[in-house]
Amino acid sequence: MLVDQATRLEQIQCTEALWLGVVETFAKAGLDHAVYLTVGADFDAPFMRSTIPGLYDNYPPERDPFLRHSCTSYDILTLGAAYIDSHPYVSETERAFVERAATAGLNAGLGIPVRLKGFDRFGGFILGNDQDRAGFDADILPHADELRLFCHLMHRRFEDLAAEAAMPLPQEFDTLSPREREIVLLLARGCSRQEAAEICSISVHTVSDYAKTAYRKLGVNNRAQAAALLHAAATGGRG
Repeated sequence: MLVDQATRLEQIQCTEALWLGVVETFAKAGLDHAVYLTVGADFDAPFMRSTIPGLYDNYPPERDPFLRHSCTSYDILTLGAAYIDSHPYVSETERAFVERAATAGLNAGLGIPVRLKGFDRFGGFILGNDQDRAGFDADILPHADELRLFCHLMHRRFEDLAAEAAMPLPQEFDTLSPREREIVLLLARGCSRQEAAEICSISVHTVSDYAKTAYRKLGVNNRAQAAALLHAAATGGRG
């Protein structure tokens, strides 16, 4: 089932819409919470998506115990407060962070590395729910290998989209407000207006208003023409 979902999600052209789809897929597999976290080789420049608002507000994501202890091999690791006593090397500060995550609903989990220390970036997925250890062992652990494959496929797609997002913007985009630029990029990269509205926490009607104003400033009529501008900038005007 997860591989079928991965095939569908790999067609998404927008990072935030991809994350929404990934979270929905995990939820259907019984995993209410997910974190996708990668950092540079020196634990810098974190990229993070999480279903737990405020999880890292007072705890920098680059200090997450998952990054510190789990990314030296591709082995899946059981995580969370339910398994904390299996990891005696966890510091008191790290234990407090893990226990705080448990109060938000991530009591038992899996750490699934998708890129290891030694690469330019490394990290992976933390997946979990509020089950106790016995329930998690019975319901989730039997599907660990399938979850790992899905995570690797999604990580590859996130990396592809990050590379595309790093491409230079056309000079015309300097005329847009930050919100207009955000909306145009989401739409041009494949998000629907509904998805853009959910990502930006605004209404679909407001998305349409921003898009209309931005298209007028750019001298285009629709998302396809805006995407063509982006492509021209990325290729230096070559077709």
